[in-house]
Amino acid sequence: MLPQTNPGVPPAEEPPFATVLAAGGRQVLAAVNSAAAARGVVAGLPLADALSFLPELATRPADLAEDAAALRRLAEWCGRYSPWTAPDIGQNGSVDGVCIEIAGSAHLWGGEAALAADLSARLARQDIAHRLAVADTLGAAWAFARFAAGDGQPALVAPAEAGDMLSPLPIAALRLDPALVEGLHRVGLRRVGEVMAMPRDALARRFGETTARRLDQALGTLPEPLSPLGEVPSRRVRLSLAEPIADPADLARAAERLTRDLVARLEREGLGVRRLDLGFHRVDGRVERIRIGTARPSRDPVHLAKLLVGKLDTVDPGLGVEDAILAAFAVETLAAEQLESPLPQEMSSRPPSAAKGGGSAGAAYPGLAPLLDRIGARLGLDALARLEPRASHIPERASAAVPIDNSGCSKEPPRAPSGGEGGVSDPQNPPRPVRLFAPPEPVEAFWVLPDDPPFRFTWRQRAHRVAQADGPERIAEEWWRPTGRSTGGPPVDGVGAADAIRDYYRVEDESGRRFWLFRAGLPGDLPPRWFIHGLFA
Repeated sequence: MLPQTNPGVPPAEEPPFATVLAAGGRQVLAAVNSAAAARGVVAGLPLADALSFLPELATRPADLAEDAAALRRLAEWCGRYSPWTAPDIGQNGSVDGVCIEIAGSAHLWGGEAALAADLSARLARQDIAHRLAVADTLGAAWAFARFAAGDGQPALVAPAEAGDMLSPLPIAALRLDPALVEGLHRVGLRRVGEVMAMPRDALARRFGETTARRLDQALGTLPEPLSPLGEVPSRRVRLSLAEPIADPADLARAAERLTRDLVARLEREGLGVRRLDLGFHRVDGRVERIRIGTARPSRDPVHLAKLLVGKLDTVDPGLGVEDAILAAFAVETLAAEQLESPLPQEMSSRPPSAAKGGGSAGAAYPGLAPLLDRIGARLGLDALARLEPRASHIPERASAAVPIDNSGCSKEPPRAPSGGEGGVSDPQNPPRPVRLFAPPEPVEAFWVLPDDPPFRFTWRQRAHRVAQADGPERIAEEWWRPTGRSTGGPPVDGVGAADAIRDYYRVEDESGRRFWLFRAGLPGDLPPRWFIHGLFA
C-alpha cells in the first residue's frame, strides 16, 4: 500500500509551482503541485524544458532534508496501521510517498478497503492531499498511486488484475530514471504493456537490467522487500479512542489499560518484557513516544504502568490523542515464580530465598529490580552498572563494572573468588577499602626504615600524621598477563611497569580517617614512590 502525497485535481485558483534541485550539472524539477501536473509538468523534467511550455511556472530550491523529515513523520504516523512503514524516496533523491505493508494487519481494520478508507479520511482531516493504492507488490502500488488512483479515491487492485491494469500505464510507472524513460520513448515504447510483450533477455540486452528488474518487481516475479522505518516490535497492542484525549489522567488510564492487555498476552506465552515503547498518535499527525526498559524480564502490570505513567510529563498531547499503541521490542522467557511460600520455613525443604522466589535475586530482594527500573526510567539503564568480582588479586582488577542486564538481577548474587584464586574478598586476606581510586593518586610520604609505614604523608595539599598503621602486604603483578615487568606495559594508570611490586599499608591518622597506601617498587628502588589507592569507611 502506498499513499502518494501529490493531489490529482488542482484547485482552479492554485498557480503552477515546482521545487528545483541540481542533478547531473543541470536544474531539474524535484516536485510539482497539482496545477503544474495538470499542465503536463512532471518531477524529473529539466527546468529549461518546463519553462519552455509553461513560462508562468513558479519555482524555488528544494529542501530535501526538510521534505525527508516531514515524510518520515508521516511514515511514523502511519505506524498505527502497520509497524512495517517506510518513506519512499523517488528518483533524484526526491521525496515521493509512504510505503505500508498491510498484509498482516488489514483484517484488523475490516479489510483492505476499510483500512484505505480510514487512512484517506484521516489524511483529509489534516488537509494532506493524497493518492492511495493497494496492490500485491510494492512496484504495482507505486505505479497505481501515481498514474491510476484518483485524488482521495483509493485504487484497490486484485493480484490477478495487476498485469492487465499495469499495461495501459506510461513507462514512467515502472520507477525508471527520466533519462531511461526518454530513451524508451525514442524507440517507440510508451506503455508498460509494450515493454511486457518483449522477451526479458532482449529487454535487458537493449535497455539494461534496470528496466527488466523494475518490471519483474511490479509483476511480483522478483521479490522486493520493504525495509521498515524502525525496529519492528515483537508484540504490540492498540487502543483507538472515540474522542481525542489530552488530560494527563486520561493518558494515564490509557497507558494502564494497554499495559494490562499486553501483560495478558505475555502471560499466555510465558514471556516477560524488557523494552517498551508507548506511542500517542495525535490528531495533527505527530507521534509522542515514551520508551522504558527493565533490568530483568517483567510482566507485572502495576510496575510497568507506573514506569510509563512516570514519564507522561514528557508527552505533549497537542490538540488531542486519538490512538495509543504499546509495543514490546524485547521479550524473554519468564517462568512463573512462587512469591511467598504458604508453609513455615522449617517445613520447607528449600532455603528461604528459594522458597520465596526460586533463587532469583528479584524474589530474594523484591525491591531491587523495581528500584533499578525506576532509576533507569529517569536516567536510562545504560547509566546503571553493577560491580562483578573477578578472579584476581590485583585490586583494580578484582572487580569490574558491568551494565545492568538480565543476569545481573535474575541470578544469585555473584560470589567472590575463592582464596585459592587469590580473591581479595576472601576472609583470609586483609580487609579492603570500600572506595578505590582509579588511578591511584600520588602522595608525598615520610618514613624511617625500608619496610616501615610512613609516619606522615601529604595528600591533596593536606598533611596527615599517622597514628596507627598495619603492613606491609606485598602484591605483585600477575606474571601470566602480557602487561608485566618484562613487557614494560603499565599494570595500572599512573603506576609504571617498573613499580609492579607494591607494598600496601593500612594507616589511620590522628583524626581517625583510615587510608590504604602503597609504596611502588622494591624497598631499595630509588626514588621511592607512594600512592593512595583507597579509603576505608
